[in-house]
Amino acid sequence: MNSIPSTSDGLGLRVFEFLQFLREHGYLIGVRETTDIINVATASTHPQPTLLKTGMRALCCRSSDEWEQFDHHYNTFWHPHNIPASQQDISKQMDTRHRQTSASGIAGASSQDSEHGQHDLPVDGAGAGRNRSVGKADFRFLSDKAAMREAERMAELLGKQLRKQLSRRRVSSLRGGQLDIRKTLRRSVSTGGLPAHILFSQRKPIPPHLVIFQDVSHSMTWNNPLLFRFVRGLVQAFPDASAYAFHTRLFPVTHMFRESSLKRTQSRLEAGNQLWMGGTCIATSLHTFNQFFSRRDMKPKSTVLIMSDGFDTDDRESLESELETLRKKSKKLIWLNPMLGRPGVTLDANNLKQEFPMVDKFMPANSVDALRSTIREIGRG
Repeated sequence: MNSIPSTSDGLGLRVFEFLQFLREHGYLIGVRETTDIINVATASTHPQPTLLKTGMRALCCRSSDEWEQFDHHYNTFWHPHNIPASQQDISKQMDTRHRQTSASGIAGASSQDSEHGQHDLPVDGAGAGRNRSVGKADFRFLSDKAAMREAERMAELLGKQLRKQLSRRRVSSLRGGQLDIRKTLRRSVSTGGLPAHILFSQRKPIPPHLVIFQDVSHSMTWNNPLLFRFVRGLVQAFPDASAYAFHTRLFPVTHMFRESSLKRTQSRLEAGNQLWMGGTCIATSLHTFNQFFSRRDMKPKSTVLIMSDGFDTDDRESLESELETLRKKSKKLIWLNPMLGRPGVTLDANNLKQEFPMVDKFMPANSVDALRSTIREIGRG
């Protein structure tokens, strides 16, 4: 379709359907915007498609992300036959493959109830109440596109705020720094209230060194947008952090996450490494790191984060061996699993800890609040 229908062909109705289509993809379009757009569209008997498109973009888009995505949504609705078949319903194909994949090993198993129990969780409203709802919601089942983008933004900010939280932490010092009145008074109790020992506090000088492994295989498709932004926040907050992505193989992605443009980061990741596709070889990927990258990137006080649902084609013995090697070279090993804590999933952190004692902590990673718990765990050192 190289043109839009005239008013006699029901243009107003089609424009209304297009606005509803945009709402389904997260655009916040109210009654006033709807009225203005329909008035613009029906003002002329033969409206010019280019001018109408420009006007709708200006009235519908409230952020740079919506502005950039508008062309795609516009062409999908008005010119569907011009979209390559390879770009149509990719997410549906990925979801179908994910649902048909059987789970074993440390991945656990999910029931049909867990797929449908939370699948449609719209998050309405605005302000602090909306942020709390978005933070608690399981990202896998958020159907509101705007809420999904908000959760992703919150996850990235959470990663960046970790450095600020750590910079506020202070350690005791006998001299120099800021006078610690509370500890000085407490110490003076033993000397009858006389402050014989003056105590000071200084900012903790050494931030944690992070090494991050993100599973980007197709079973993680629906969780990775949230984790992607979380990792990006961590890497940009800590200059010494190292990030790796893996599916059937491992590859470094630290330099990509340091891109100032989110869109450029996503494009480089997807184009250069064919992310979000293929199976998962966790043990093989960790072996590659232990053999070729650990000497350069690992430090005795490194905190290692593994982000994966545990779906793995490697044997368990190999995984245990590589995890043990990784743990010996680091201070703390944390496994973030988006399947943990999800209703209907037979997976328990305590049981996983017993099966894999070399992992210090198994933690959920399916929501912003879950990632907030991870931040606190990292901050404990």
